[in-house]
Amino acid sequence: MEYVVIFVIAIITSAASACVGLGGGLLLIPFLILVFDLPVKFVAGTMLFAMIPYTLVATWGNLRNGYVNLKIGLVMESGAIIGVLWGAFFTDLFPDLLLKLIFVFIVFYLMLTLRIPTGSPYNFIARGFNAMNLIPPFIACKTAQDARCSIPSLVILGIVAGFFSGLLGIGGGFLNTPVLIVGVLLAPKVAVGTSLFMILITSLFGTAEHALLGHINYAIALVVTPGMMIGAYIGIHLLKNLAEEKIKTFIFVAMFVAGIMALFR
Repeated sequence: MEYVVIFVIAIITSAASACVGLGGGLLLIPFLILVFDLPVKFVAGTMLFAMIPYTLVATWGNLRNGYVNLKIGLVMESGAIIGVLWGAFFTDLFPDLLLKLIFVFIVFYLMLTLRIPTGSPYNFIARGFNAMNLIPPFIACKTAQDARCSIPSLVILGIVAGFFSGLLGIGGGFLNTPVLIVGVLLAPKVAVGTSLFMILITSLFGTAEHALLGHINYAIALVVTPGMMIGAYIGIHLLKNLAEEKIKTFIFVAMFVAGIMALFR
């Protein structure tokens, strides 16, 4: 019976995550821990394994709908991989209470940036990217403001997002989606699709590492994976029919919910 429950929950959480650019694990992991009482390292390995087909389905659908900027995703992800490794190294140097305080600050600031106008002096993400976006070399990116993006600025954004992802143990999509909207000024739908594409790359590296360490429960993965794939299919169709402003509102809500769940996990 518990496998049926997890299968249904996987569909629901993945459909919601695919609409806002999350990997799905942040919403599903607490249920896996509660139902199966697995050590966190096995839950993490199993979820990364399931995220590969989930993000493949989502990315394929988003590519067909024109919601993925491959150039920006690849450049930012190159920085994110470096940032994740750096952040993971610093994790043991900070007490848990400080990490939680940092986490709360980042969550609420990113939530606020979705509501702060990009031209506001208090939108430091937008101001920082605009300042760095003058540094060559450039790639064509066709955002709401610029026809080109600075490669160093995208790499730096990726490093920062990856650093806090590795430091706080949260999924990259949790940070990438609002940063792509507020900093890079991608349209919300393109930000969501690009974020899921970046998670696909991250999941490939993470799964390989966990597989070598024997941290994947393949029995549970066989239940979770098809549920997440169905959820991804539903999510990309919901995304296509959502208004851009509604997506930003859903991202705002999802960040709040996922942030609270991660804070008390």
